[in-house]
Amino acid sequence: MASDPYAPYSEAAGKYRPKKVRILFIQESPPYATDRHFYFLDVKAHDGFWLHIMRFLYSSDGFSEDTAAERARKDHWLKRFQKDGYWTIDSMHESISKGEHEERVEIIAKHAAERVAEVKAIKPEQIVLVKKSVFEALNEPLRAAGLPVVNEVAVPYPGRGQEGRFARTLKGLVDSGKLKL
Repeated sequence: MASDPYAPYSEAAGKYRPKKVRILFIQESPPYATDRHFYFLDVKAHDGFWLHIMRFLYSSDGFSEDTAAERARKDHWLKRFQKDGYWTIDSMHESISKGEHEERVEIIAKHAAERVAEVKAIKPEQIVLVKKSVFEALNEPLRAAGLPVVNEVAVPYPGRGQEGRFARTLKGLVDSGKLKL
């Protein structure tokens, strides 16, 4: 039997899965670099989603602007993320980040039924779709399945200059009452 290339990601995420998922963030896919992922502890660079979601959620609780120091405390912050009922999954189990936008949307959409089934099994109270490709491919299928997607537009992925828009979009969801932290 062939090994599952997604197993290391799944195993790392499973260590931090909350008993009850209050808010599920769905991002696009694992990176091409197999040594990086949201739930991997020894990531030294290119972990913008982790950094910016933690900064958004926990800056008032001590998550600082000192990126190196916070990376050293990643296990602490992931345990806090877990305790607060937050979790993240990938919309695809293999990296698609190098493809063109339309191609990525098409690939995710082809696997929408799998993600809908996965999300139903997770039973989150709220769902946030992160990145335009994820929103375009999964918004309608998840909503059609009666799942609680809170964003009406894509939450931008916090990279390539989108960090400010990422934080403003999440803040807008919180301020509107759609996202209950």
